[in-house]
Amino acid sequence: MLLLAILLGYENGLGQADRFIYDNLVKATQRPAPSDVVIIAIDEFSIASLGRWPWQRRTHAELLDILTKAKAKAVGMDIIFAEPQYLSDDDALLASAIANNKRTVLPVLIERTPIGLQPTLPLPAFRQAANSLGHIHFTFEADGVVRGIYLQENLHGVSWPQFAQAVFNAAQSDGKRSVLADNIVSDDYRDIDVNSILQGDNPARIPYTGRPGHFKTISYIDVLSGKIPPSFFTDKYVLIGATAAGIASTFATPVTTDHEAMSGVEINANILSGLIEGRSIRPAARWQTILFTLLSTSLALLACRYFSPFGALGLTLFLASLISALTYGAFLEELWIPPSAAILMVVIVYPLWSWRRLEAALAYLSEEFARLNQTTPMVLRHANETVRIKNSDYLDRQIGAIRIAANRSRDMHQFVIDNLNSMPDATLVLSQTGEILMYNRIAREYFATLNLDKGQTPTLEAIFSKFDMLQDVGSNGTDWRVALLHSTPGNTAVEIETRDINKREFLIKSAPSRMADGSMLGWIVSLIDVTTLRAAERRREESLNFISHDMRVPQSSILALIQLQRNPSTAFAIPEFLNRIEKSVETTLNLADDFVHLAKAESQSYQLQDTDFSSLLAEAADDMWAFAHSKSISIVVDAQEVEDCWLNVDRSLVIRALGNLLSNAIKFSPKGSEIICSAKPLHTETGSSVVCNITDHGKGIADADRSAIFSPFLRADEQDHDGVGLGLAFVKMVVERHNGSIEVSSTVGLGSTFTITLPCVIG
Repeated sequence: MLLLAILLGYENGLGQADRFIYDNLVKATQRPAPSDVVIIAIDEFSIASLGRWPWQRRTHAELLDILTKAKAKAVGMDIIFAEPQYLSDDDALLASAIANNKRTVLPVLIERTPIGLQPTLPLPAFRQAANSLGHIHFTFEADGVVRGIYLQENLHGVSWPQFAQAVFNAAQSDGKRSVLADNIVSDDYRDIDVNSILQGDNPARIPYTGRPGHFKTISYIDVLSGKIPPSFFTDKYVLIGATAAGIASTFATPVTTDHEAMSGVEINANILSGLIEGRSIRPAARWQTILFTLLSTSLALLACRYFSPFGALGLTLFLASLISALTYGAFLEELWIPPSAAILMVVIVYPLWSWRRLEAALAYLSEEFARLNQTTPMVLRHANETVRIKNSDYLDRQIGAIRIAANRSRDMHQFVIDNLNSMPDATLVLSQTGEILMYNRIAREYFATLNLDKGQTPTLEAIFSKFDMLQDVGSNGTDWRVALLHSTPGNTAVEIETRDINKREFLIKSAPSRMADGSMLGWIVSLIDVTTLRAAERRREESLNFISHDMRVPQSSILALIQLQRNPSTAFAIPEFLNRIEKSVETTLNLADDFVHLAKAESQSYQLQDTDFSSLLAEAADDMWAFAHSKSISIVVDAQEVEDCWLNVDRSLVIRALGNLLSNAIKFSPKGSEIICSAKPLHTETGSSVVCNITDHGKGIADADRSAIFSPFLRADEQDHDGVGLGLAFVKMVVERHNGSIEVSSTVGLGSTFTITLPCVIG
């Protein structure tokens, strides 16, 4: 590990990873741009105003004259003037303006030609007039990002300072020309050594101040037009360069994104800003990077050697954080130390050392598993497993012993889990103190309905807080814990019946689990859902009451009539006698019919089909027409809006449900009244539905009776009308089995409105 640390330190980091960290540090240490650096931009607005590029050189001369009068501290013109203008005296005007300014710096561009690298210099007149020349090259790293420069570049024995360095020097030169401005490369390429290469001296990293647009930038035309007063440029460094798309050279930098780039003139502004402020970012020397990586790795190794795995992990994370903090602190002090190698070494030390620790632990565990393999009382696999590894080498025998012991342990565990999961009720295995050790699949699913099973085992208190447990669950006023987890030599189980917050009824059984010597091992608690059983018992009682009372009453009336008819003194006239018999028989048949239909509604076998709701409502109204006509009641159906709404329902059951509502409305409405059946579509985010309102003008339903009208064998009005309350129970059952809902609103003396909502499949 130490050798690897030295190697990575010698290689000065991990390349792209360090570049990513460096770029983010540059972004994190942005600062305000200095006020004495100004960019005059050759932008789209200036080109639109002055005409297409390149412009007449007298235009540049006018700009330089303005800056000269303003006494700008130095001017850097990032424009290549390598070719003369033959049709005018513009070159002479520009050369004169450069000479008058005395602090103008012009660029040198080194280009690759068929005979090798050659410098592209300004025209001799411009070179002689300029304060100095500066190269405008940047250094590109492997990812194509500009992070540094050479403050001096040499070619063919001639040296040029970096452009921004030359501008900075011009401001300090008091108008005296630099001797570097006289550096001339012969135009006769025949005597040039084509093997000459560009050599850079004094490498430096650019201390970027901010993202593109960070420096004060003024449009070229605004200066020429006088919109910006000349006094604005007094004692300022002025850089003139292109920013317009198509003529400006743009580059990727640490402070730009994938969707933007920075112009060359603005990069030079960042370099100049660093020179003015005396800021620079020095890369660490190779020996410093080696020492930094080696020291970090050594500390990580010592942490793993002398601390527990958890402590070593904490120190590893601390060291990684410390390396990051030291890198940031050094960067603030203008020293760049690539941290990725040190962080990588610190991070990989921990898993490698943990692997060695695991090897030692495995050797110990193999011995223990061998002992366990010899003492396991229950063998669920074939006994000849050990034969296959008897003649293997030592490592194979150790692995085989571990495998056999682990398999037997897993078999035993799976055997217990399978038996536990096969139980039909939610079952918990508790320790002696009541802590939950295991629970089966049914229990896990049930806990989810109580919002308890959220990735961790719930406590017994949390489970039973969801039940309506009485404080006096025991005969002596004991609480549920004492009642359930209480064992005596004679008892075998404890039972408590209660219901949970979802109104489901449970029978909770607790039985002790004992060792062979009779001492306590733990508890097995079962939560038996008896909701269906208790509901069936209540249903059976209601049905028996219905059969024994309501079905017997009309039969008893028939027997009484027959007895009266046998006595001539009490006999009815034959027509009246038959009418009474017929009424009792019809009552019995209607009760039986309602009972059968309610049972069908409660069954699981619905015959679903797609049908439009308007036809269902119309058919139900037609079925009730004769009954309504007998009471001079009219039924008004308004279902035009739902003609395109289709439902997936059992047609016969829905028609009968609607008929029951209409029948009730007719029963309780006065003669000559009107029953209104309206249906409208309802569109929500969850889907479309049909809403049907059936409104009568009867006596209405009192608030106290509304909760009872949908229950079987219960009626809100016990006078004047036959029936035992099965009709509305049937309606509610049918609607809810079709994923719908039913509601009632009523005003006593004015009438009632029953509202059915059913989901649509089309419409």
